[in-house]
Amino acid sequence: MNNLLNELNSLKSNLDNLPIMNLSDLDLNNTDLFIVDINNGFAKGGALYSPRIESLINPIVNFTKSVSKDIRSIIAFTDYHTNASVELLNYPTHCIKDTIECEIVDELKSIDNIKIVKKNSTNGFFALDSLNFDDTDNIIIVGDCTDICIYQLAITLKSYFNQNNINKDIIVPINLVDTYNIDNVHPAELLNIVFLNSMIQNGIKVVKEIK
Repeated sequence: MNNLLNELNSLKSNLDNLPIMNLSDLDLNNTDLFIVDINNGFAKGGALYSPRIESLINPIVNFTKSVSKDIRSIIAFTDYHTNASVELLNYPTHCIKDTIECEIVDELKSIDNIKIVKKNSTNGFFALDSLNFDDTDNIIIVGDCTDICIYQLAITLKSYFNQNNINKDIIVPINLVDTYNIDNVHPAELLNIVFLNSMIQNGIKVVKEIK
């Protein structure tokens, strides 16, 4: 048990010692922003609502506004299911098409240049219209959940780039991602630590924040 606690403390220390990235270090003209599931069904209400996700709204909106005029593109992924969606065999019914749950939060709707991409699985990679990243050097991923949709999108993108010998930076700022908490079932703090470290080990550039 002591060894397990020591390892957990080491993983937490890895995150505590990560750098803050400066926006000036990025060429926003060659940078894409992927916003994952900041929608009404996760951030405002519904079966999968979490106050931890709601607390991401203002930081993500403020960051998006700060880059929206200069960044190459902004994609907002949102769950969009039917009652026949296979994913609903594993998760409570959520974000059924043409309901308010599927819509991105109003705070994001007012920002120019956002393209909404509907997805029928936890992994937004498979909902992308194009895999042409020729004009992209960096992809910033924010939103929820750290251990599910964020992790799957980041890792799948990285695997796709590796398979095709494409060198791009995938950036995940810790202050703009989170996951939900259910005591004794889904411990948010623990899962954030484990999955953020796993992203680092897989070549994702995890930073404390971007400012």
